[in-house]
Amino acid sequence: MLSGYALAFVSCAKPETKPPEKPQKVEIKSKPLKTPPRVNKLGKSTGMGIEEFYLLQQSGNVLIYDVRDSYFYAIDHIPGAINWPHDKYNEQVQMRDIEIQKAQAAGKKVVLYCFGLTCAEARNVAKKLARRDYELYTLTMGIDSWREAGLPMEKVDRR
Repeated sequence: MLSGYALAFVSCAKPETKPPEKPQKVEIKSKPLKTPPRVNKLGKSTGMGIEEFYLLQQSGNVLIYDVRDSYFYAIDHIPGAINWPHDKYNEQVQMRDIEIQKAQAAGKKVVLYCFGLTCAEARNVAKKLARRDYELYTLTMGIDSWREAGLPMEKVDRR
């Protein structure tokens, strides 16, 4: 008779519940300088128009890279832009990896720009970064479209 009670007791026991899983924390670290060649692309690069970019820039929900030479960046640049000259890509990529990962973990978009439509520097840097598994945007008409719209500019104070 005792065995019948034991069976009844076991069958009424609550199933084991697991505690809810904690959200995965994104580990932010620099990636290797050279990425191995791949057949399939990892990230992607997309063009962005001035209207969409302006709204992002005003919201502060964007990481902006000006890939023009430092000389031109000092003359004028879009407010909030960080200068990452295209010819210094290899020197700065590991440091910029950390910035990009932090920005994307915070839900920010990453936008690169150069002079204008005929300037391929932003697209070239974006392609290299896309191979590093980032989703990026290029300002399609570059800083020229920003100027033509009469939007505010910053310059480097060299006093």
